[in-house]
Amino acid sequence: MMVLTRRAALAAIALAATSLLATAACADSAAALADGKADGALTVNGKTTKVAFAYARSVPGFFDKKVNDTEVIVSDVALDAKALADESARIKMAAAGKLHAFEITINAAGAPISTIWRHNGFKGPTPSGLSTADVFTKNVLDGKVVDGGYKSAAPAEFFGNTYAFDVTFRAAIGH
Repeated sequence: MMVLTRRAALAAIALAATSLLATAACADSAAALADGKADGALTVNGKTTKVAFAYARSVPGFFDKKVNDTEVIVSDVALDAKALADESARIKMAAAGKLHAFEITINAAGAPISTIWRHNGFKGPTPSGLSTADVFTKNVLDGKVVDGGYKSAAPAEFFGNTYAFDVTFRAAIGH
């Protein structure tokens, strides 16, 4: 039988409680990121890829660091925590043909301010930025959930590559 001093017993209880809280926080964070759904397609140089997954997180504002923007990722594959947290991991996955994604940054007012492609179908550089002719629909953006759609107005061309997108998404916003 093991005998613990009162101090050791309290330390053990505190350690166990801290571990449980940390595990719960990680689970909540992962659940918030993993709960999204997407529909639609990304088309690059005539090849269409269906998307099914959506992830969203709050990020410091691009133009005003005091106000948060929302970053949305729509993809054809589920992303693990490392890929969600590490842009370079997503770049490597896309280069290897393991990820086809479209990332949208939405400002606090609910307007898109930037997009990035993660797709190996481009020959040379990939487009980023956005066109004001593209159609963005915001259904919900309340700090907890983002729900909307984004569609290119027409197929576009970038350094000899053609591309278009037509996606809808809904995801809990991770913080």
